[in-house]
Amino acid sequence: MWVVSTVLAGVLLVLLLGARTGPWSRDSDAFAEFRSRRYFGGFDGLRAVGVIAVVWFHVSGPHALAILNHGNKGVDLFFAVSGFLITSLLLREYSAKGGIDLRAFYLRRTLRIFPLYYLVLGVYCVLVFATAGGTPRGAQFWSNLPAFLTYTSNWFVSLEDSLGGEGVIFYFAWSLATEEQFYLFWPALLMLLLWLTRRLWTAAIAALLLLGLKVLATGGDVDASLGLLVFSHLAPAILFGAMLAILLHEKSSFQLLYPVLGRKSMPALALLVLLACLQLEADRLLTCLVIAVFVASIALREDGVLHRALTCKPAVFVGSISYGMYLMHMLAANVVRRIVGHATGMDVFIGTLLLVTVMAYLSFRFFEQPILRFKDRLKGSAPAAQVPPVNAAGPG
Repeated sequence: MWVVSTVLAGVLLVLLLGARTGPWSRDSDAFAEFRSRRYFGGFDGLRAVGVIAVVWFHVSGPHALAILNHGNKGVDLFFAVSGFLITSLLLREYSAKGGIDLRAFYLRRTLRIFPLYYLVLGVYCVLVFATAGGTPRGAQFWSNLPAFLTYTSNWFVSLEDSLGGEGVIFYFAWSLATEEQFYLFWPALLMLLLWLTRRLWTAAIAALLLLGLKVLATGGDVDASLGLLVFSHLAPAILFGAMLAILLHEKSSFQLLYPVLGRKSMPALALLVLLACLQLEADRLLTCLVIAVFVASIALREDGVLHRALTCKPAVFVGSISYGMYLMHMLAANVVRRIVGHATGMDVFIGTLLLVTVMAYLSFRFFEQPILRFKDRLKGSAPAAQVPPVNAAGPG
């Protein structure tokens, strides 16, 4: 495994050096444009890719081709986008206002994340009570409920507790718990470091040290850390995303990285390396780094080679409702499984994807969007982005 990872790292380095030999631009226009942007056009498309990959992983079944068995890396894609986006926006706020309004940040995150999460968890409670009452799986769900309610399932709920190979009900909440814990501690740490030192490099070093602690605590095996109390919220993809956001926020490091990461072809090159990592089952840490590089290359410019695909109407539509799709995809999958009579397959995947898209759209339109309008008033921004109507979600 380490041999494969070393080879892939070498390939990535060669690609980066090859890109680096291109023209060096000291024009500050790219930096000013990047710093002024609060919306990254390709990120909705990345969210769409992430949620579709997760649905694929859970319902398509095993495949002979290794790359098709790694849909769970869609979670790492979500993590990298979150780490990069949240850190970028916090740093922009700090640069513009000389501080970070933590109260407003936590309130916005609460309004975005909590309402739908607890609504879906409530639906699970009703369904478990109605369909699994008195069963071992039902009893397990009720014993896990305090962890689900407190966003600590990544500490206390393990996939190894699966009963009869049927999985752990609501297990996917571990990733939401990981993100919420990151949202809780990272903005406060970032603000503290900036207040103490006034230097961005200290924040980048802090993220690197946290990553090192993560690896040391898990003996280099990132996957083994799900139940580790102290380090479970230190997802490598989030930290890599945060580090790149910090480096790109500073002009000197931006000018160093932009000739590489800011090339139009870089998203395609990073994607090719990522696909190789998945097919060759490279080390998780390397894969997360490549994912973060891919995310940063998408953020740096609005005219990259993949930008049109990531900003087409279907991608934006799915990305806009991806949070609801992630929360409800197993509900949709269980409905489809009952209809078709089996648990996995292409028909289950397509049926689940269609059904959860409808469910998530209705949730966004009638439940989440009113809350998002209130959230946007709190930050004094434009109204919440509208989800394209269903009949407008055709080819862009």
